[in-house]
Amino acid sequence: MDFDLKRRLSPRILVTSRDKPTLWIHCASVGEFNTVKPLLPHLRDKYFLFLTYFSPRAKKYLQGQDAFYDFLHPLPLDFPPVIRKVEKQVRPVAVIIVEREIWPSMILSTRAKKFLINAQFRGRILERFLAKRFDLIITREEDDRKMYLRAGAREVVSCGNLKLVQEQSHVEDPIEKDGQSKLVVAGSTHDGEEKIILDALKKTILEGRARLVIAPRHIDRSLTVLELSRKSGLSAELKSSLKQDWQVLVVDTLGELKAFYSIADVAIVGGTFVPVGGHNLFEPAYFGKPVLFGPYTRKVSDVARFLISVDLGFRVEGANELKEKIIELLEGNFTPKIDARKISDKVKNCYLQALESKLEK
Repeated sequence: MDFDLKRRLSPRILVTSRDKPTLWIHCASVGEFNTVKPLLPHLRDKYFLFLTYFSPRAKKYLQGQDAFYDFLHPLPLDFPPVIRKVEKQVRPVAVIIVEREIWPSMILSTRAKKFLINAQFRGRILERFLAKRFDLIITREEDDRKMYLRAGAREVVSCGNLKLVQEQSHVEDPIEKDGQSKLVVAGSTHDGEEKIILDALKKTILEGRARLVIAPRHIDRSLTVLELSRKSGLSAELKSSLKQDWQVLVVDTLGELKAFYSIADVAIVGGTFVPVGGHNLFEPAYFGKPVLFGPYTRKVSDVARFLISVDLGFRVEGANELKEKIIELLEGNFTPKIDARKISDKVKNCYLQALESKLEK
């Protein structure tokens, strides 16, 4: 693991060719970057984006996302002289911190405006103290906004959960649907979850009422999932070598999950049937698909509550409940009650307007 200690302890940042003011955007890791990612193209139109991150594990992924920022650097040591040196070199007009990456020196030692976005109030002493130092805090929920104001924050706006914002891009169908069976897509699955899903769907698949796509969270597990599917008595193929009819398709290619969600009849999101904590529940909901997930939603609890409240998300316990709910949804011609794309746009526009109003002052 590359900690980039030299660059963190003694940063020497040579930012050249800037014809726009600079924004310093800080994320903890990949999850926070993906949360703010839909805003970055809009901000980059007007600003030079200097992106920092904390987790060493994020480096490789972020290096491959360079279309969304102008300069990438690991978070410098959170020590006043180091932070002041970085600010002097970068000259940001504002520092935007995503979610809970609250580093005291970064907040107390910088002179630029400071914004905290997609904030969720936890009430800790340091959080209460530093809340007063932000020029703007944008919260997920109205209750968070009220609590930050009681803690003495200067200006707080509630725009909704930034995780509800999805990138708007053209998605091509990754496969042709057969026109006879419905398509169930299980995304970001972990060890132990595929068996639960296969047990729940086996009879429905064998009856020809559904086909199943499984996209493991880690594609190096694809052959294991393929073998498990075949041992279940189902014909299974890998996406990369698709040659014949299949009942289970295992996705062993990167970047196609969103496309599969777009053509699904029912979506299952992994990391929720084993104690991982969940993955992006809103991604399939964005396309108006009913989303099934298990009891382990610690990391995505707020999104889970929202989807349940608008009848787009359904929590199930184990294979039996999963089987019953899938059959109900496949036979019931599910129609979403809300347009998730409009919700996504509304949240995104609220964040952009709140940020731009403070940046322009």
